Amino acid sequence: MKYITSTIVGFIALVLLSFIATPYINDLYIYIYKIEPGPDGETELFKFLFYVQWPIFFTIGLVLGYLLHVKCLTKTVT
Repeated sequence: MKYITSTIVGFIALVLLSFIATPYINDLYIYIYKIEPGPDGETELFKFLFYVQWPIFFTIGLVLGYLLHVKCLTKTVT
């Protein structure tokens, strides 16, 4: 059950962080690497999104989902 919870929270974090954090991270990435507008710049941003940002966002969600399950959803009798 904890793996299902972690996966669901992982996908939720992926979607939320994609809408909230991606514009700011992309602006910073464009500023640092001085990417020019156009098809090449869009391809580079997509690679950065697909291979760097989304795995990090999903991993953050997995960790948060696991912590949520362990701390809040597990019934322990003491």
